[in-house]
Amino acid sequence: MATGPRKAKRRGDPAAEAFRLRHSPFFLLSRLSNRYVLDMEAVLKTIQMDIPRWRTLMIVREREPSSVSEIAELACIRLSTMTRVVQRLVRQGLARVDRRALDGRKTDVYLTAAGRRACEDVRRIASRVYARAFADFGDDDVRRLCELLGRAHANLEAGDLARALPARRARAPRRAVRRP
Repeated sequence: MATGPRKAKRRGDPAAEAFRLRHSPFFLLSRLSNRYVLDMEAVLKTIQMDIPRWRTLMIVREREPSSVSEIAELACIRLSTMTRVVQRLVRQGLARVDRRALDGRKTDVYLTAAGRRACEDVRRIASRVYARAFADFGDDDVRRLCELLGRAHANLEAGDLARALPARRARAPRRAVRRP
């Protein structure tokens, strides 16, 4: 008979007979993420901000300068989408861009003074959502959660699952049947 931890891991595996959504880390993460997005959209709207711009501002604040591609990678957003987000921030005077001196193919993003002020406004607003989500968590709980989520992300980053799966034979396209 399986031990408790083994059972818990098995119940979270979609291929397992014992699989249940309430035990699926991805289902629970998705619910948490979607709830977070809904709450953040609501509070960010009060200061005329949205999640893609907020995420971009926070990344650049921590890693200034950052290239558009680096920001896209950290934010898990397609490069073309991130390019548009950065262009909006530039038009709004919250960021500026310059070609990287050593590699002109890269565009670095910097915060303007207005962008720094916007970061502080957003951080105050986002703190409300954070405080509510983790109201009954201790410091060790938050540290451990971040550690576990980081490990799961690293595991997914470690390989290309699509290439590891057996190739499926593509079906031949159906031909239209001509009726006389």
